[in-house]
Amino acid sequence: MPISMFSECQRQARTAIMNDVASSDAHIRLGMFEAACDILAAAVIVYDKDDRLVFASRQVPRYFPLPPEMLQPGTRLRDVLGAIFDSGVRYGLAPEQRGKAPNREEWISTRISAHWRELHDAVERLGRDRWVHFRKRRLPNGYNITTLVDVSEQKKQEEQWRLDLERIALTEEILETLPSPMVIKDRNLTYIAVNKAFCAIYDTAADAILGRSVWALADAESSGRIEASDRGVLETGEPFTLAEHIVRADGSDLYVITHKYRIGAPGHHAIVTIMEDMTAYAAGEQVMADAGDTLLRVPGGFVAAQNCFDPVRDAERRLLLDQIPPEDLRAAQGGRVLVVSPNPRIADILVGEFKVRSADCCAVRDMPEHDAFLTLAQARGLAVDLVVIDDNLPGHGGGESRFGVATRLVKPDGIGPDFMPALVEAHELLSNDESPLGDIVTSPALSDDWYIATDITSMPPTALGDVEVLVAEDNQINQFVFSQILESMGISHRIAENGEEAVTLWRKHQPRLVLMDISMPVMNGIDATLEIRAAEKLTGTHTPIVAVTAQALNADMQNCLDAGMDDYITKPVSPDMIEVIYRRYAAARLEKIVA
Repeated sequence: MPISMFSECQRQARTAIMNDVASSDAHIRLGMFEAACDILAAAVIVYDKDDRLVFASRQVPRYFPLPPEMLQPGTRLRDVLGAIFDSGVRYGLAPEQRGKAPNREEWISTRISAHWRELHDAVERLGRDRWVHFRKRRLPNGYNITTLVDVSEQKKQEEQWRLDLERIALTEEILETLPSPMVIKDRNLTYIAVNKAFCAIYDTAADAILGRSVWALADAESSGRIEASDRGVLETGEPFTLAEHIVRADGSDLYVITHKYRIGAPGHHAIVTIMEDMTAYAAGEQVMADAGDTLLRVPGGFVAAQNCFDPVRDAERRLLLDQIPPEDLRAAQGGRVLVVSPNPRIADILVGEFKVRSADCCAVRDMPEHDAFLTLAQARGLAVDLVVIDDNLPGHGGGESRFGVATRLVKPDGIGPDFMPALVEAHELLSNDESPLGDIVTSPALSDDWYIATDITSMPPTALGDVEVLVAEDNQINQFVFSQILESMGISHRIAENGEEAVTLWRKHQPRLVLMDISMPVMNGIDATLEIRAAEKLTGTHTPIVAVTAQALNADMQNCLDAGMDDYITKPVSPDMIEVIYRRYAAARLEKIVA
């Protein structure tokens, strides 16, 4: 065999071996590519620059019901699109074209046009409940790579989310327009949802309630009672129902049947409170039922809820109850009590207080009615345990019992429309211990004589901590909360409505502790603190100042400390929180002064 022929055979053998190796390597790569497509659950189609099929993964028939021969290499793009159209699949149609029979050639031409874009990305609907994400890219060499991914579940979830959001929005709108107050609290008993009717009770916006607890809205007694019932429902899951008489912020009465329910999964429970407005039907202790003339008696009557703290009514209540011996109040629990007063407000307060103590109580207007009532009660064998008589009532005979029933006199001292002005006037003249309002009303006498002493030891005792705590707070509801908490702790205090007033009261009273709200009109808490600290440099003293903030942001906290504040707490405040701060600063300061 000639050498040249031998060389040619060698060359062909080497070529064959190389082709076999290349073919083997290509098969390996193709298998890896198919496996990758299977793992990614994606269909991949590759066309060359002449729009002829180069590769179609095994996933393609899942998207298009095409015969096997249409997915063979070399098949024209036009033929593949025609087979897709003939199979009944229509994608890429505008919304107005759906439901109509599109022209076959127009549809194919539109798809080819999209096929030749450099980039094409779209989610197309292939059927009633099937959605496919198309991604197409034209490479610089003219090759086109198309990937198809089934996103039906994602689209269903998105659709469900959209429907859920619409339902939530509709539910919120319905709840917002309900005539009855409704609130939702989380497992920490913090308000997370309120409607307009509930906000109207406090005459405030929802933002002033959300994120707070009942302690920021109601007096201490009512807050404790409301929280106890909330926790009972939260822990047991048993619904709670109570007939309540609430005083709105504008002083009007609101009679409701309060229902509380627990909702949510364990660990994520919430409390829903619905106040069924019965004001239009309330008549004393009776409520007119919907059917006929049937009367539905509310057991125990409407409890005085006082959800929105009314300082005037609270002062009236305390003035009257302080005149009734504690042993009489205890004895009246579960018994029968008769109130005699021509003043409807006095009668309403006393009847409500005795009913809260589970007593069967009613009121009459004068002594003839008193006599007639007790006579009838004795005739029917009903024992009356206590009679409370208004001292302003003519002919009461000094409170002596005419029927062998324990009788007590109470002196209303002008309870009525002029009661608040009289209290303020008395508060200006009396000391803290003598004032009917105690520390609830801030003394308006800010222009009284005051002084600055450069030597703290030269100050008279009244100037060195005669007021234990000064509260700087512009929100009226928060003022009442602070007053109730401090009063329950037996701590004397004053309330300032802005930073400028806080500085004035600090100079006058030299309190042991200042609770300083940061955001206030006229002068904010930061500037007020800076002014106090500047004045203290002259006296050599230091008054603990604790910031009260709505949000515990690091920047805000640092600003407070930089201004010279000693500590900070966040709203809503609680009795435990105030007690800890008081013991840490005010009590410690008093011990140093005494020592």
